[in-house]
Formats: sequence, C-alpha cells, structure tokens
Amino acid sequence: MKLIKQTYLYAAIWLLPVAIIGSIFCFFIIEYIAYEETDEFLKYEMDRIVKFNDEFQSFPNFHNIAYIVPHVNYPGPYYKDTLLLEPADNEMVPYRELRFSISQNGNFYGVVLRHLMLGRDDIAQGTLLIAVGSMLLIALFMVLIVNHITGKIWAPFYHTMNKLKAFTIDSPVPDFPGARTDEFEELNTTIKGLLKKISDDYRSNKEFYENASHELQTHLAIIRTNTEKLIDDSDSSEKKGIDELEKIYSALTRLSHVQKSLLLLCKVNNHQFCNDTSLHFHEILQQAIETFSEVCQIRDITITSELHPVIVSMDLGLAEILINNLLKNAVKYNIDKGYITITLDAASFEIKNSGPEIESDPLKFFERFSRGPDGNLGIGLAIAKQICEFYNFSIHYEISDRCNHILRVNFATSSRSTRKILPVTS
Repeated sequence: MKLIKQTYLYAAIWLLPVAIIGSIFCFFIIEYIAYEETDEFLKYEMDRIVKFNDEFQSFPNFHNIAYIVPHVNYPGPYYKDTLLLEPADNEMVPYRELRFSISQNGNFYGVVLRHLMLGRDDIAQGTLLIAVGSMLLIALFMVLIVNHITGKIWAPFYHTMNKLKAFTIDSPVPDFPGARTDEFEELNTTIKGLLKKISDDYRSNKEFYENASHELQTHLAIIRTNTEKLIDDSDSSEKKGIDELEKIYSALTRLSHVQKSLLLLCKVNNHQFCNDTSLHFHEILQQAIETFSEVCQIRDITITSELHPVIVSMDLGLAEILINNLLKNAVKYNIDKGYITITLDAASFEIKNSGPEIESDPLKFFERFSRGPDGNLGIGLAIAKQICEFYNFSIHYEISDRCNHILRVNFATSSRSTRKILPVTS
C-alpha cells in the first residue's frame, strides 16, 4: 500500500471516533442552547406580564399565556417539560412551560407560559447532517492538502526511489539532488555511500575473480601441456612414471573444470548474463540428449524423452549450461544398464533416472562441493540452482524408492522469463 493511501487510512481511522464523540457533543450542545434560548424567552415574557400586571392589575392582550389557574399560588417560578398532541400530525410534540403566580386585586392566579421545543429526534437529525457535512468537508480538504504536501515535500523521496530502481550494479553511482528536508538529505547521503561501497566491492571482486581465473588458467595450461609432452615422450619402460603423470594430468583437468565452473558461478551471481532471447528450449535439449547418447550406449543406459515445443526467454549460454549440467548429473551418477526419462512441457522440465541408493537429504546436492556416497559431487547442481534462481525458476530434487532420482525445473513460478507452447506441426 502506498504511503499516501496509508495516510488516508490512518486519518480515517482516527477521524471516525472523533466524529462519533463530536456528534454526541454537538447533540447535547444544541439541546442545551435550545433550552437556554427557550427559557430566556419565557422568562422575558413572564417579566413583561408581571410588569403589566403591577401597573394595571390585569393581564395584557399580547402574551403567550397558555392558561390561567385561579386561586393558585406557586412558591416561585419553575420550568417544566411536557408533551402535547399535535392534531395536524397526530403525534406528541415537546413543549417547555414556565409556571408562576401573580397577585391581582388580592387574589392569586397561576400563570402557565408555553413554548414549542425542538424534539430530540430533530436535534439528532440536525446533528447527523452537521457531522456528515463536516466529515465530507474535512475529507475533501484532507485529500487536497495531503496531495499537495505529498507532491512537494515527498518529491525528493520519489526522485531517489526512481534513481534506485534504474540503478544497476555495473553502472555509475547516481547523483541525488539536494533536498530541503534534512531527513531526505541524510537519506540520499547514506544511500549514495552504500551504493558507492557496493559498486567498489563488486568491481574489486570482479577484477579479482577475472585476474585469478586468468592466471590460474594460464599456469594450468602450461602444466598440462608439459605433462602431455612428458607422457608422449616417455617409453614403455617408464610405465610407473607414466601412471603418475596421468594422475597429475587428470587432477589438472579436474582443477581446470572447477576453475571454469567457479568463474561461471561468480558471473551468474553478478548477473553478467543479460542477453535474453526467445529460445527453442526443446531443440537445445534434443541436441544435448544426442551429445550424451554415445556415453549412454557405452554404459547401456536407456534414454527416453517426451519433448513438447516450448519457447523460453533465456540467455543461450545459461540455457545450455543448465541442460548439460542436469543431463551430465543424470548420466554420471547413473548405474550400468540404468535408465533416463526426460519430459518437457510449458510448465516444467523433468529428468528421472536410476542411480545408487541414497538415504541422505537430496537438497544437500545443490550445495557447492557437497559429498555423496562416492565422494565429491562438484558444483554442477549448484550452478544449475543458481541459474534457476536467476530466472525465478524453481528446482527440486526427489528420490523415490531410494534409487529413483527425479530432478524437476518448474517454469511456472518465473516472472522474469516468458514462455509459450508452440503449435505442434505434423
């Protein structure tokens, strides 16, 4: 929810009890004022009648006397509320009465003055109209004022947000304009410092990885080349030395693969792959299956596939690495005379294969250099997981019956890439 909407919401929540309490207060104030004005008018009429009677010993013709009761002497003037039937409306109407006594020619007369009052329902209706009108007026002014304040005071904040949205890790640190509000100025300074540190760390790490990779690859290539020469130049009488050199060569080859994989993992983490295009995922997968088919034939592994035409928006290199790593894992850790079943549709990509019995948690295989029953599993699945996270895919590893391995990549959770099923042509 946006800040301005939260402002309206909290203001409405706080105004509601204020409106209720204000309405109750307004009701009693109106009722009090009505009584005060009516009592003041009746007292004024009583004073005029008493004054006229003192002068002329008779009742005036201009007065609001309701009725006169002979031979009644009230202790003093007093007010009283009463209800009278209104014939026109056939309902009881409230009146305010003032009763007092006057002496006329030695006799006392009780005088009753009466004045129409506002009913409590009329006061409640008026109070409701005042409260609703006031609330609408307050709401209107609040909307206008808050929008005006938001547009001016919060402008630097929204400008900073737009700069942050457009910022990428490999782009220069943006310059934030000065703000008259101290808090926004401090925020811009803090964010700029953080972005500068992040960018500097990113460039330093990137240069370190690239330099380290280049240097390692250069020296590994020199060692491997010289090892190959020693193996080729050695005769059959030096078989023991050849075996040792072959072990060294094998270790160097694996180290070179690990170095390339670590560099790739670093690039994926740094989002250095941004050449997303619409790829025919099923065609890339079919090519990978043909590549691994020869190895499967040697180990008598049966491959079956059911591929539906699917287009996925991905970087071509990352798509090939994802597919090759998952297929390589299914072939490498399979058993002789085993099976591999591959399915692909618009929702998911699944590889099911036979393998050794495993009792440990398969989620550990996504960790770098995790160890299985036969030793180190490398980082192939870690790279696959990193690619899936980069494209917001979900990847799952399941083991059924302890020896049936299922790797599934779900496309449905992705918001980064778009997919569609192509029409199948015969």
